[in-house]
Amino acid sequence: MHCIWNEHEGGVICINCGRLKARPTRRNCKVKKGLGDTIANVTKAIGLKPCGGCNKRRSKVNNLAPTSAYKHARYITTAELAAAALNLAAKIPADVKGVVGIPRSGMIPASVLATQLHLPLFSYANGHVVHCGHGNRFTEKVSTLGRLVFVDDTLMMGNTLKHHRPESPHLWAVVYQNPHAKISADIFGQELEPPHLLEWNLFNSQFCNDLATDLDGVLCHDMPRDADLTDARPLHLPRRTAVKAIITARCERWRMVTKAWLSHYGVKYERLIMGPWKTEAERDSNPAQIAQYKADAVTRLGVNWFTESCPRQAQDIAALSGVWTICPTNSKVF
Repeated sequence: MHCIWNEHEGGVICINCGRLKARPTRRNCKVKKGLGDTIANVTKAIGLKPCGGCNKRRSKVNNLAPTSAYKHARYITTAELAAAALNLAAKIPADVKGVVGIPRSGMIPASVLATQLHLPLFSYANGHVVHCGHGNRFTEKVSTLGRLVFVDDTLMMGNTLKHHRPESPHLWAVVYQNPHAKISADIFGQELEPPHLLEWNLFNSQFCNDLATDLDGVLCHDMPRDADLTDARPLHLPRRTAVKAIITARCERWRMVTKAWLSHYGVKYERLIMGPWKTEAERDSNPAQIAQYKADAVTRLGVNWFTESCPRQAQDIAALSGVWTICPTNSKVF
């Protein structure tokens, strides 16, 4: 994500990482969770390596003095997006004659709105409005179609809106809007503080550059314990940008089967880290060691985000590593 700038004495300050600059710029935000991360950055700069105890203390101090980003980090499900789009329908003016979705994510709320309001659905591509009912491209002016509402899922900084905002009387609507954006949609459903993790876009976003993930329950639907992965059904697949690592408790003997499944579904990843245990019985003899193993792996990687399907493990991994841990199962960020 990029820095979110607020005015400050002599310039601007990022509300997430605390970076001070003379003027706003497009900058990759090194998001800090709190005072614990600040202390960790200082100790790292002077050459001190963190230990397991350091990470636990870092997590506790972050919770005591959190940044705005740490307090507001949320995981939004696709079901929540659809429900929020239904609420947005009440704000659409009665004289709107059609709904235009901004591909791809904007098509989800746009289809919900069009269905709820019984209006024709269009998509927007290469400067043209395309009717989704029969695929005809309208070459005449959009104004001949009547008043339209252009719909996207979120508005973060407003760059899409800045370059594609429709002329009056057409409207731009979003389901979620960043309250710190420098430009606002004509209609929005609710404000959403950054950082927010979107189920429908997480593994297709810039977060992949700083994210490691569990396998079962995240990339594929949960399987019976240690079942052959060959028949696993896909769930969330990073196909655009590689995640830093896949960290699984499956034992090393499953590596070739696991790599074959990942290759079959086009999953992009930099490293595949398998469980260090010789047997499943050895691993299962102490369930707590699984969370410790994943936390240690995440710490060595130096990423800021991890996705874990087991709620208990997710909470433990966050506490042990100090890393934001997303649990899609209960839609929480630990």
